[in-house]
Amino acid sequence: MAPRLLFVVGERNEGKSTTLRRLIALPPYCQMRRCGILTLAQGEKNQYTLQDLTTRETRLAVSTIASPGWLALGRFFYDPTAFAWANGRILGALAQAELAIFDEIGRLELDGKGLGPSFSAALQTDGLSVVAAVRAPFVDAVKDRYGIAEIAVVHTREFGCE
Repeated sequence: MAPRLLFVVGERNEGKSTTLRRLIALPPYCQMRRCGILTLAQGEKNQYTLQDLTTRETRLAVSTIASPGWLALGRFFYDPTAFAWANGRILGALAQAELAIFDEIGRLELDGKGLGPSFSAALQTDGLSVVAAVRAPFVDAVKDRYGIAEIAVVHTREFGCE
């Protein structure tokens, strides 16, 4: 049986997304009806695309190059409309899903932005398992921000993704 909430934890560039993908390809996760978003790095990790797990549709969401309407986040800029699209995809699928996947929960979500709205809704959905990639320094902050008392944790090094 899948844990109710599982964090895939690692440092920056340590293989959180790779570990998450490997994990959800294994039982029991591979047998569950799922929804969620994968983050796909482009090139030298200077652009990131969000991919809907259900339809495989993508949206460019983060880049080192500013575009009109994009907001600053450290050395990156992000497109709020891409995250609104991703949240809409997840929220629309939660009722039929057994598993919700979030790649990843970080600084944007700690401010209630990014995938924060759909992550919050998933945590409040009865009977839903949630798997999220979270950078190690943010684990406690994510737990506090979203009122999470209990989680299971898989570290990237357990899957050989360091």
